[in-house]
Amino acid sequence: MKRRELLNRSFWLGAAALSLPTTRLFAADDGYAGPLLAVFQADGGWDVTSYCDPKVNVSGQPDITNWSSTSGIQTAGNIAYAPFGNNAWFFDKYMNDMVVINGVDAQTNSHTTGVLHNWSGRNARGFPTITAMFAAHQASTLPLAYINYGGFGDTANLIRFSRLNDVNSLRQLLNTNQRAWDPTQTDRNPDDMARIRAFRRARNARMLEDEALLARTRANVQAYDSALAAAGELERFADFVPDDADVLPRVTVNPETDSNLPQQVQLTAAAFEAGVASAADLFLSGFDTHQNHDSLHEPLLSHLNEGIDLLWTMAEARGFAERLTVVIGSDFARTPRYNADNGKDHWPIGSVIVMQKNAIWGNRQVGFTDEGHNAFGMDPATLQVDETNGTIIYPKHVHKALRRLLGVEGTAVESGLEFRTTEDFGFFNPSVPR
Repeated sequence: MKRRELLNRSFWLGAAALSLPTTRLFAADDGYAGPLLAVFQADGGWDVTSYCDPKVNVSGQPDITNWSSTSGIQTAGNIAYAPFGNNAWFFDKYMNDMVVINGVDAQTNSHTTGVLHNWSGRNARGFPTITAMFAAHQASTLPLAYINYGGFGDTANLIRFSRLNDVNSLRQLLNTNQRAWDPTQTDRNPDDMARIRAFRRARNARMLEDEALLARTRANVQAYDSALAAAGELERFADFVPDDADVLPRVTVNPETDSNLPQQVQLTAAAFEAGVASAADLFLSGFDTHQNHDSLHEPLLSHLNEGIDLLWTMAEARGFAERLTVVIGSDFARTPRYNADNGKDHWPIGSVIVMQKNAIWGNRQVGFTDEGHNAFGMDPATLQVDETNGTIIYPKHVHKALRRLLGVEGTAVESGLEFRTTEDFGFFNPSVPR
């Protein structure tokens, strides 16, 4: 895929993001207005040596990257990146909004364990995603508090997640009074529906006043009352869901992958703007490129960059950019060499990117790997290499720092989980020199 084609696609997606509905029945400030979290899961194991931890070939050793035969490592501010795909415009645009954490050791080459470890911070079952923890702490009562479009989404029973994979079905679920065969018609007058809902909630309130009500019945009535309360919020969301003509289509990324990431971003932005959600896991698969690595991986990384850019573009246009944190990562990484099929296999040492608009800790790259993409031990306080006494960065360190950044540390949500004591890395400490 040519660079021009990639840029044209990015422009098209960005233009589509700005096409907001001209009229709305509800204002966005009617709903949740707190912090927001979006996590991009690059499923399959991304190649960070061609992304945010670039490596050049070493004389006499197998090739690490094909691009380094003709190009060198590039920089945007303090961040090094590979001249691969559309990395240049992405890192140039967002360098001040991100910290790149390299040398994160997932301690596995297994997809199952890698996904579990990187997205929960533990390599054992029973621990939730950082997304679930954030949503449970910030806005557990929202009807769509935690959205998950695929990939790892364990919640440890803290909260339920919702799937928004089909716009047409979603629109019908959000507006139950609308006739499926004719969206312009309703089964009942909207004012009558409001009166019915008010009557039901009043009846529920009277039932809950009965001290003799059985515990199970009380729980059912409370659940029903919560559902009725959520119905109004979901109706507000329906006004933000794009019309059929505005829904972003699936994209053929490469011969093996088509993606609905643009639509995931579009619906996430709508839910954030409507105030019915606080967190979302966005999902892009296809990164497990054991064959034809460069030709398959390049458009995938470029498409991922475009998806991230689209979310920030929508966030700016819809007024929630200042509230948004974005996390980007994968199962692990890929071997620092090509196999016999011009592919790359599994490698445990990967990277995580965290973004906030104009972050005081932005324009920073921490964590170091050698020319063979092996992780160095780090001093957690200074973030400098310490080969003698340093600590390898593991997912648990990233998650601990994220829990602190996102306001989850020390809350009831965290205290209910047995996270092991671990070192504090100052990834987001602005006083640590870049």
